[in-house]
Amino acid sequence: MVMWFVKTKAIQISFLGIYFLLGVFVSGCQRQIVSESPNQVTFPGSITKLSENSSPQHLEWIKIKETVWIHKSFGNFLGKTYESNGLVVLSSRGVVVIDTPWTESQTEELFEGIKTKFQKEILFLIVTHAHDDRMAGVTQFQNRNIPVYSTSLTSKLAKEKGLGKTNPILDLQTRVSAGNVSVEIFFPGHGHSPDNIVVWLPNTHILFGGCLVKAIDATDLGNVKDANLLEWENAVKRVLSRYPDAEVVVPGHGNWGKLDLLRHTIRLLVSTNH
Repeated sequence: MVMWFVKTKAIQISFLGIYFLLGVFVSGCQRQIVSESPNQVTFPGSITKLSENSSPQHLEWIKIKETVWIHKSFGNFLGKTYESNGLVVLSSRGVVVIDTPWTESQTEELFEGIKTKFQKEILFLIVTHAHDDRMAGVTQFQNRNIPVYSTSLTSKLAKEKGLGKTNPILDLQTRVSAGNVSVEIFFPGHGHSPDNIVVWLPNTHILFGGCLVKAIDATDLGNVKDANLLEWENAVKRVLSRYPDAEVVVPGHGNWGKLDLLRHTIRLLVSTNH
């Protein structure tokens, strides 16, 4: 009788333990669901689309490594709001910015964020191609006498589109130093746009692919208005061949990952072209 009582109690305790664990798991899931923004929904191309009633978001910061951060901005395209990635690279002399935020107000947030977070001056801006999600804040950099570098083609296209004036030094000066940091520029050919470049950070093995590269969960190629769908694949292959040691790849939109982002972009292009 005593043994039966002990076994019964043990079984009850076991069930209580399982029930408790399930309760913790379920409550944890509920907390995650509640914490998600009701305005955010999944959109093909791995770009976060906000609902029609939502307003443009504030700039967000994502740390990749101690010296490299993503500045994530939000802008309007075809009446909807989407996210976009740029980089902030810290050096011993100051900060290098890769692409501006998508709006002027978020560019002001970028300046304030760099000042408060890092207490460093911006040395120069690199623009990866002539679209407003890359250079909407160029004028604000110029108003602060911060050099804005691009290729000559980007400079020409930006002028035609009214996106601001840049210093086209990157055709000849493809590696720029900033204190203890080196920044390499590579033009792989016409892909997402005729002037798209990628930026390689050899100190940290981080590759900023920009809009040439799609996020791993992208299901389409996004904005192809200025794209060359036949040459895009070859452009990505050139990048893959040149930077096989990249540990982190940052696309223009969506989450960062590894070299599989380049391979995924190639698969999307093959699927689109066939």
